[in-house]
Amino acid sequence: MPAPLPGRPAAIRPRRWPAYAWAAPASLIGLGAALGWRLLGGRSQVVDGVLEVGGGRVPHLVARLPRACRFEAITLGHVILGTDRRTLARLRPHEQVHVRQYERWGLLFFPLYGAASLLALLRGRDPYRDNRFEREAFAAERAERPPR
Repeated sequence: MPAPLPGRPAAIRPRRWPAYAWAAPASLIGLGAALGWRLLGGRSQVVDGVLEVGGGRVPHLVARLPRACRFEAITLGHVILGTDRRTLARLRPHEQVHVRQYERWGLLFFPLYGAASLLALLRGRDPYRDNRFEREAFAAERAERPPR
């Protein structure tokens, strides 16, 4: 496929259409959240076929959430919502793993993720860090870090 023109996003390759279609219901939820993010001053960009939205007044709202509910970024299908652009760039490898997980599981990702957190909790582990989906994403994040 030819390179996109400067200033224009790359087209989605036809072989990727099934993955986008399977994740589309979750992406629609993400688009609704992205619209709210934008109304609160967030800015958006498309990176590697994924809509990223961050910034605006959202970081201030997230900071007011109970500690257990705070986040830096969250992925809903092919939409990644982050507190700001720097955070989106830093967490991109991690969140891209979640995009691929939505492509693999579609809407089943929601109950599977919840079940993985519950299973970790029942085993006396951290429901976030020991969630199998998060472990996969953290591994990709570590692999992307430059050596010290």
